[in-house]
Amino acid sequence: METILLATRSLTRNPLRTGLTMLGMAIGVAAFIAMVSFGQGARSAVVQQFEKLGVNMLTVTPRNMSHDGRIPIAFTERDVQALEARSYAIEMVAPLHRQNTFLVQGQRQTSSILMSTSPAYFDMLGWQFALGGHFNQTDLRQTAKVCVLGATPAQELFPNNDNPLGEKLTVHGELPCRVVGIMKPKGKNTGGRDLDNLVLIPYTTYNMYLVNNAKFWYLQIRPVATISRGAAISEIRETLRITRNLSSDAEDDFVIKSSDDAVEVASSVAQILSGLLAGIAAVSLLVGGIGIMNIQLVAVAERTREIGIRSAIGASPQQILRQFLAEAIALSLCGTLLGSVGGITLAISVAHAMNWEQTLSISALVLAIAFGGGVGVFFGYLPAARAARLDPIEALRSE
Repeated sequence: METILLATRSLTRNPLRTGLTMLGMAIGVAAFIAMVSFGQGARSAVVQQFEKLGVNMLTVTPRNMSHDGRIPIAFTERDVQALEARSYAIEMVAPLHRQNTFLVQGQRQTSSILMSTSPAYFDMLGWQFALGGHFNQTDLRQTAKVCVLGATPAQELFPNNDNPLGEKLTVHGELPCRVVGIMKPKGKNTGGRDLDNLVLIPYTTYNMYLVNNAKFWYLQIRPVATISRGAAISEIRETLRITRNLSSDAEDDFVIKSSDDAVEVASSVAQILSGLLAGIAAVSLLVGGIGIMNIQLVAVAERTREIGIRSAIGASPQQILRQFLAEAIALSLCGTLLGSVGGITLAISVAHAMNWEQTLSISALVLAIAFGGGVGVFFGYLPAARAARLDPIEALRSE
């Protein structure tokens, strides 16, 4: 207890120097906690964006065959029907065509993304509805003039209507359709694109009223959950090679991508970035520890005569070592606690500003506190040992 009291009294002799030393350690700890939190928050945000676009899905797109002069060949309804018939490893198939469009309702007009697809697309992505629901197989067979709106065009076209179901609007200046569903907001992706700015119609309706021949640039496919993705990919590849009349020695003119692979890659990259941020922040901790060592070395030089007096009246080298080490530990712990509060505050503030899920890591907090305390002990020991080794007579001669 006496050692702690002496350490506290010594530190309060020069409050400005003590405060600046603790500030250096606090900045290092706060940076470590905040950087780890930023990395985890960014990783969580990226994964959530991919999950909004659907998981356990395969996306098939035409391959760009520019190297041999051939243009990409879009998919047809024949490809879709063949994949639906091969149901061993495939649970759902949803063709998809998307293009820019404009929507008109009365005197209001807005630009949007037109997506023509099948009811399976909604089930595949698990989209939720604020009002109504999606079109069904009957609408698909009957080429019904119905549409589903995202939250953005619904708000822009019906700002004063809490329930626009059944209302009419015109798609692309040609197709009048009835609103059957309004989707719940999904927000924006990491690139800033509005995921709610879209309108969806049955692909048969699109083919009948907007184009002469329906072709699809995307096929969204959900494999059967109990079957591996590899089996589903093999089945898709075999089926499409037949429907697209590819010879045995011809390369695939389509590409199969897995959303789960994209999620894993994004998560891995974010994890690496999180580690890099933590490593950079750890350097700040080391700098704070070096600051403590420098201040303690200055304190030993300034208090050489005091050390000599204490040795002359019976203080052992171990007692002097403990005193200076206690001062270093006190500086380190106070700076660490201050930095922890600052790091937590900064992490929460940035998560709120970026609309990230608050992912404050308890393990990072504990590690920062432990590492900060360890740095104080490590860098404080050298000055303390130097003070303990001073010759009492030479110390008393010091001015």
